[in-house]
Amino acid sequence: IDNEDYTDRFYNNDLLSFSNIWLLNYTMIFMIILSFINMKRIKSEPLSFINLMLNTIIIVVFLVAGVYELGALQESYFSTQTPDYYTESGFYIGIKYLSFVVLGGLLFTCYRYIQEEFITKKLRIPFDILLHISILWIITSEFIAWMKVADVSKASEFGISIIMGIYALMLIALGIWKSKKHLRIAAISLFALTLYKVFAYDISHLNTISKTIVLVALGILLLLISFLYNKFKEVILEEEKEQEIEN
Repeated sequence: IDNEDYTDRFYNNDLLSFSNIWLLNYTMIFMIILSFINMKRIKSEPLSFINLMLNTIIIVVFLVAGVYELGALQESYFSTQTPDYYTESGFYIGIKYLSFVVLGGLLFTCYRYIQEEFITKKLRIPFDILLHISILWIITSEFIAWMKVADVSKASEFGISIIMGIYALMLIALGIWKSKKHLRIAAISLFALTLYKVFAYDISHLNTISKTIVLVALGILLLLISFLYNKFKEVILEEEKEQEIEN
């Protein structure tokens, strides 16, 4: 047979993305199992700190690299320029939500860890911050990904700002309800970052209608935040006094 007839080769580059995602998933599952073994059997404080540190690193790697790979698979699935030499199945999308479930399991494992008696309570604040960064990261990445699919990527420019503002409002409400000062501080910081994004970037890149939508939406959210603070001002002040007495 003449080898010249077989000179063309076609590679499915998505296989590398699948490989990286499965590696992250298996690593997260392994850390979940290891963490529960320590919680239920070993109960070692040094091992718990190593576990939590590794869990945090894996979560950050997933948010940065894993979410990027998942987004690449989604783009490949909806791409109209895919070669006919291989086909994409619905698992290009399904693996994303399977990975999110595994990530949720690892975050839940970290939550269970910090509730154990042999773990210092000082880790609860860093965990709350990690948890809400992860949730907001996933929400915004999903929003961007589906806006690309819908071919309305311009909407993501101001949509992210509105999502950040809504999440800041939710954190304020949660911080008041759970009496967690660090959540309220995080909410104010997030809303300040949102305002900076709007005035430093969005205003100069959006049309008049989009600018109006963003400013009105953030104005309403700011009013709601102010209302919550005024309504529960006494509760917040009482909580701060109790914390000062405990310290």
